Amino acid sequence: MAKILNFGSLNVDFVYQVPHFVQPGETLSSFGRSIFAGGKGLNQSLAAARAGAQVFHAGAVGTDGQLLLDMLQGDGVDCSFIQHSEGPSGHTIIQVDPSGQNCIILFQGSNFEQQREWIDAVLQNFSAGDFLLLQNEINLVGYLINKGAERGLKVCINASPINENLAGCNLEKCSLIAVNELEAAALTEQNPEEEQPADRQLKLLRERFPESSIVLTLGTQGSYLQKPDGEVIFTPAFKVKAVDTTAAGDTFLGFLTAALAEGVEDEQALRRAAAAAAIAVTRPGAGPSIPKLAEVLDFLKTEA
Repeated sequence: MAKILNFGSLNVDFVYQVPHFVQPGETLSSFGRSIFAGGKGLNQSLAAARAGAQVFHAGAVGTDGQLLLDMLQGDGVDCSFIQHSEGPSGHTIIQVDPSGQNCIILFQGSNFEQQREWIDAVLQNFSAGDFLLLQNEINLVGYLINKGAERGLKVCINASPINENLAGCNLEKCSLIAVNELEAAALTEQNPEEEQPADRQLKLLRERFPESSIVLTLGTQGSYLQKPDGEVIFTPAFKVKAVDTTAAGDTFLGFLTAALAEGVEDEQALRRAAAAAAIAVTRPGAGPSIPKLAEVLDFLKTEA
């Protein structure tokens, strides 16, 4: 099985249960608060590890980061490539409404202390055919894409959050690009306020990134995998009662990458990822909500 190197964010998540998302000028009382280990990078490493992959996490934590290391190591993630900073770790403030939807404020912290020399040293431990998993919550993402591709790694990126840093990256060098509908609109320079059918979004993404596989996730409308040869695979979403969608996308991509590293067929890999995400949204929190592979396989048996 190929190895997975996840160069990604590590955050402490402060999650507030609210009646609705706070409005400008409003002071809003929450009816619950929890603290979790999170960050897109950490969530994806946990998901890939719980899916059975050999996962190495690279990144940085601050003096308050032991919770993050404990979480990763508890699931067998190799943390030997995580640096320690004298400042604070990244953290988020997450509002979750009664329907399970969320909005997030992100503080970068130590996630933006990656250095080119450190990246080069870490990449020396991986070779062609291994997977490099990325998100846009750390600095030097563009450098990581370029160097990973040079080494023949299969670079997989969750194109989130969309910002000017991501716009300057050579995403066309990625083997796989994962987006939701808003991110797809941004990458193809479409108006996000105008709803586009999935086939239109996939067509535009293929024109923009002809050599990359594209994963388009549409929440309750299911997900698509479009391959460079034009083949499109669709998997419907599983019907569940959502409690917290915070880690849905991270769980999906972590399980998908793990399945691909294992050599699972694309259609089965996509369905496995969708099932894992469906389970995750029925639970509160980010990292703690991510299921293990055995649970996902059992879930799929009931949905067969």
